[in-house]
Amino acid sequence: MNRTGPSPFWKSAGGILLALLLAGGLAFTAHSVRKSWRLGDWSDASRQWEVCQYAKARVNPYELAFRLLRETFGPAVGPERIRLKEHRIYSVSTAQWRDQPGVLPGHPPPEATYPPSSLAMLMPTIGWLPKPALLPLVSAVNLACLLLLIATFAAWFRRETSWSPAMAAGLAAALCLLWSPLQFAIENGQFGVLVLLCAWSAIARLDRAPRLAGLLFMVALVKPSLVLLFFFVPLVRWQWKPIWTAFLLGLLLTALPALWLQVWPWTLLAQWLGLCRYLLQGAFTLQEVLNALGWENTTRGVLVVLGVWSAVLAWCVAHRRARNAELFAFLALANLSWTYHERPDFTLLVFLPILFAAQLADASRRRIALPGLILSLVLGLALNDVFYVPDAAWAQAMRWAGRLSLPGLWSLAPPAVRPPPREPPPPAPIAGSPA
Repeated sequence: MNRTGPSPFWKSAGGILLALLLAGGLAFTAHSVRKSWRLGDWSDASRQWEVCQYAKARVNPYELAFRLLRETFGPAVGPERIRLKEHRIYSVSTAQWRDQPGVLPGHPPPEATYPPSSLAMLMPTIGWLPKPALLPLVSAVNLACLLLLIATFAAWFRRETSWSPAMAAGLAAALCLLWSPLQFAIENGQFGVLVLLCAWSAIARLDRAPRLAGLLFMVALVKPSLVLLFFFVPLVRWQWKPIWTAFLLGLLLTALPALWLQVWPWTLLAQWLGLCRYLLQGAFTLQEVLNALGWENTTRGVLVVLGVWSAVLAWCVAHRRARNAELFAFLALANLSWTYHERPDFTLLVFLPILFAAQLADASRRRIALPGLILSLVLGLALNDVFYVPDAAWAQAMRWAGRLSLPGLWSLAPPAVRPPPREPPPPAPIAGSPA
């Protein structure tokens, strides 16, 4: 690897710039935490707390949410199905739910968009909390996960570069804290930071602790659309322990709420999948194209998604000996492409600017790393409130720049993947010595 060290002037200038970026990131984080405490019932954590209250009352939240959506909007499949291009549904609360049978008095309808296995994890953790304590505790958990994530990214960055521990930690922290989707996830009480930490840690532990990797995968599956394609890494390497561990734990965690609600596990899964068909709105993903074409919830749409999965799997087979970190970056992009996602889910891509920043230290890889870093920053800006919310022409132009940055990142991610370094061959025996 051909690394070139900066001059003392550039080290000083870089240190000052890094300090300014870090200060901005810390201010951004403080702002997100303050907003998260004030979000109330709109927080994702609050919504999942409400789902737990329905489950505690032995009301099936999946059946209720599915029924409310179907009775309000009609079927989601078939020739008479709802067209999501015309009806943009972001919440079960969009349905007619007041005075409907099954809705708990004083509670909104259940936003049961997480899989049934997540209910077994959320019930004993947030489900029994008093509501005033919920948002501060979720914010604290998100901040703790963020600190762990920054520490792991900083350790990886230091191994890849010749930077000092303080500079590596500072850069990893600045890039994480300034990544607007990650801040939006904290602000909205989302679990994306936890999912990212578990997925990264699972990939890192596939070889030395496969069962622990499977457990971490299972926790990350609280948001399965962010994680499913990461299973391609152990699959193409024939590492079955993490896959079976996650699968068996998933079966157990699905059976527990099914037993509590007195329904068959496959019925619970079918109701969850059924209600999710109504909530396929998102941004900057393939689902946006499928909705515009009217292919959502159709055989054609499923075939397109399966085509993406097959292409990603074939690519992973061809690059199965690539390094874990770079495979992670590629599959993070893949996970965010094939189905609906909103801004908090793009937390998963925070590793991309860190990866490209590390590769800038290698002169032979700057041709890929510099445009990759620029495109990552364009995407992060496009997903910021400043550009994402307004309808003004300048904001729309920035959002389109963000959309177009994704194909660019796709084109750069495969060249960024490289095989692990080979062990040096043993020295040749000296003439006359024993072989």
